[in-house]
Amino acid sequence: MDESVFYYIGGVLVVGALVISFIGIRGHEKFPPNRGVMAAVIAIFALLVIGTTAAAVNLARHEQDHRRHEQAEEMAQAAEEASAEEQPPAEGSQPPPPGTAQQEASTGTPPGRGAETSLNVTSPEDGSLVFEPDGLEARAGSITLIYANPSPVPHSIAIEADGMELDASDTITDGDTEISAELPPGEYTFYCTVPGHRESGMEGTLTVSGPE
Repeated sequence: MDESVFYYIGGVLVVGALVISFIGIRGHEKFPPNRGVMAAVIAIFALLVIGTTAAAVNLARHEQDHRRHEQAEEMAQAAEEASAEEQPPAEGSQPPPPGTAQQEASTGTPPGRGAETSLNVTSPEDGSLVFEPDGLEARAGSITLIYANPSPVPHSIAIEADGMELDASDTITDGDTEISAELPPGEYTFYCTVPGHRESGMEGTLTVSGPE
């Protein structure tokens, strides 16, 4: 039921009420002529009131649904825009450090590939917010950080370059996890992603040197 029907029924109800009022004011002796006519008039007015009320409720519900639909579209669009702005580049797509392109063109092999290194990291059994050790070194290539958390305090490990996260593990307690990344020479940071842990000092430095 659209807006025009609401106004139509409401108009009929108003006109009918005015007509009945006019007849009553004039004191028409034969109105209503009998109880049947009166019952019919009352029934007609009741139907008009019910129809007007239903039209008003339906119209209000339609307007509410329309506003909700518009708000949902706006929120979805805002979420898509925020996701597009915050989406980090895929692993391996970050800009190479200066000289990397020239090195790859001259050798025909992407720099930092070939070598595979695994490094062990742990943290204290009492749950202290530190990595042991907090300084690591490796040759350029595929580097895996194997993290052991022997405490019941939840920790994780992640690695980033220039503020961009390259890989991150799940949060664990009393267990092991690992992360891997192809890293060219440079300095990287590994840290715990649990809120507040990195800010409390749970991070370290990974220094990657060129191949021998």
